[in-house]
Amino acid sequence: MEIYKDKNASIEDRVNDLMSKMTLEEKFAQMFLTADTDYIDSVVKNGDFPKNSIGGMWGETLSAEDVNKLQDMAKSTRLGIPLIIAYESLHGLMKDYSTVFPQSIGIGATFNEELVEKMATVIGHEAYVSGIRQTFAPDLDIARDPRWGRVEETYGEDPYLTSRLGVAYVKGLQSQKVSATLKHYIAHGTPEGGLNLSPVHMGEREMREIAVEPFEICCREGKALSVMPAYSELDGIPVHASRFLLTDLLRDEIGFDGFTISDYGATGMMNFMHHVARDGVEAGRLSLNAGLDMEAPVKYAYCDEFLDSIRYDEKYLELLDKAVRRILTVKFKLGLFEDAYAKTDSLNDIRCKASLELSKKVADETLVLLKNDSSTLPISNDKKVLLVGPCADISQTGDYSPNNAVEYTVTVKRAFAEKLGDKLKYIKGTYIAEVIADELEEIEKASKDCDVIVAVVGDNSCFFGGIGWGKENGDTAITSGEGFDMSSIELPDAQKQLIKALKKTGKPVVLVLTSGRPYAITEELELVDSVIAAWYPGELGGYAICDAIYGDTVPCGKLPISFPRSTGHIPCYYNYKVSARGYYNKHGSVKSPGRDYVFDSPEALFPFGYGLSYTRFEYSDLTAVRSDNGINVSFKVKNIGNVKAKETSLVFVSQEFCSTTPFVKRLRRFAKKEYEPGEERELTFTLNDDDISYIDLNMKKAVGSGVFKITVDKLECEVTI
Repeated sequence: MEIYKDKNASIEDRVNDLMSKMTLEEKFAQMFLTADTDYIDSVVKNGDFPKNSIGGMWGETLSAEDVNKLQDMAKSTRLGIPLIIAYESLHGLMKDYSTVFPQSIGIGATFNEELVEKMATVIGHEAYVSGIRQTFAPDLDIARDPRWGRVEETYGEDPYLTSRLGVAYVKGLQSQKVSATLKHYIAHGTPEGGLNLSPVHMGEREMREIAVEPFEICCREGKALSVMPAYSELDGIPVHASRFLLTDLLRDEIGFDGFTISDYGATGMMNFMHHVARDGVEAGRLSLNAGLDMEAPVKYAYCDEFLDSIRYDEKYLELLDKAVRRILTVKFKLGLFEDAYAKTDSLNDIRCKASLELSKKVADETLVLLKNDSSTLPISNDKKVLLVGPCADISQTGDYSPNNAVEYTVTVKRAFAEKLGDKLKYIKGTYIAEVIADELEEIEKASKDCDVIVAVVGDNSCFFGGIGWGKENGDTAITSGEGFDMSSIELPDAQKQLIKALKKTGKPVVLVLTSGRPYAITEELELVDSVIAAWYPGELGGYAICDAIYGDTVPCGKLPISFPRSTGHIPCYYNYKVSARGYYNKHGSVKSPGRDYVFDSPEALFPFGYGLSYTRFEYSDLTAVRSDNGINVSFKVKNIGNVKAKETSLVFVSQEFCSTTPFVKRLRRFAKKEYEPGEERELTFTLNDDDISYIDLNMKKAVGSGVFKITVDKLECEVTI
């Protein structure tokens, strides 16, 4: 038996043996993943598989049976190298009738690593039985500009939270023999003007302080098998063309040993967007020299002309061999040479009862209670409800959802109708950005016969791979998702008019914000009694929202991203540098002008980590003691209310003085626990050197010293290192 076909041989020996048998053309073919669905469908139908095989194919149109046909064809080539079939899985496999979990920004609000790993395991299993063996998730971008439409794809603004949830996702997905693909490497979450693909203005130190940690942790601890570079440029160099980023930092420092795959069309952007490459050949040289292993979805950089140009160039042939070696290594790690086929006898596992129950459980933990004056929530079952708003009766699951998710997503209206029957009255009132003629007046009349009004407002994200509910004789504005960025993070005027009209009714108003970003709801906050940030809560999100409003569940999410007071307050995040929020500390108002700002405060409307409950928690006895193992932090948490609920406890660290300017604070640990009424727990954590590290004058990670402040809830203590 040839060594590369021997499953008992080491992966290194198998790769070496296979590489020794490959022609240059066969190697080069492995560096391409095609997403030309017409071509792929033709290959399935006609059997005209490329003789040199191919690295991978896009799984959008492929049934399980199609996957198996393609793998049979790949196995029949001279060397029998299997394909890697790739697709999207941001918050569920993006195939029709797959389980749709809450969008990533809501997953961030759960602060629940265990739940995320379970979710990713389900996603990985649904991909595996479908024959999908690589997915483009998780998104580790640090969202620092809420105008950006892709905020919804992220876990929020914090590197540590993103690291922990990212690792949980990678472990869950890859436990099912499906490669995770970390994206978008690196520093993609703060584009200029909030516009997708725009340059990122971030120095190397800030990049290392903010953007590197999630990728480093997911590579070292999660053992991620693939990385996707970002479309954007950093300091004048497109990421796809940066050897510093893709080789020196990613491989030599972080230790990533999988393969890199281009974001779709990014190599061509070197020519027509970034203007650093005159043609495909030049783009190919830049890409291969940088460390890009596989190109998708069309051959632009790694084209035949490029191969001809390097055929006798030892430098580029050596780089090509390294790229192919990395691709083949991952294929062996995934077990594709022995197990490349979809599991047609297990397709009933997809979107099964257990996965739907998990989707609902995740949705329950994404909801963040932002306001609850006079204990308006929960609502008692005997109340008559007027349900209004542009998002109350549409299936909003967020970008990168299956196209047919609209068929099985539970809307808020459906959930309320099932619970209330004739005690529910529904009037839409507005589209996303357009008032519906006469319906505001109809709402005013209908309010006289109701006890409480629930308004569901926010974003519309349904374009790329979206759910496609489309035009309803009115507004079709898409306000969130890839390529849909906003110049303002205030609600559209039509929705503002709706909320003002609701205030005039004199009835209690519950505002449910279904969105892919935080909104500046400073004005609206004064007009309503309760506010829930629901994000895009998945296919059973309507039930989750209804259950929370009626107290069948207790909201337990915390904000993974800060809510600015206005668009002018951007940037707005909690982990800023000590000099970043004003010097004069005299915040002003219109009636009493000040400084920092003249008519306002620079602070967030709702900061990272904020979230109320239907009960109250009391923190006490915070201590931090230095030991041989690090810094031992302990404190007590008590449920002092009369409702059983979950509470997420956050541990922040700040350094008093440092050779490079310190942050006001950084999240370094968190834990989510459930508490019975009156129950008290003591929580303990051990902080290590990484938790008190900084980027020194030489751009290296160094361990801090001196006085450190530990903050938990409103408690503070100090420890000296």
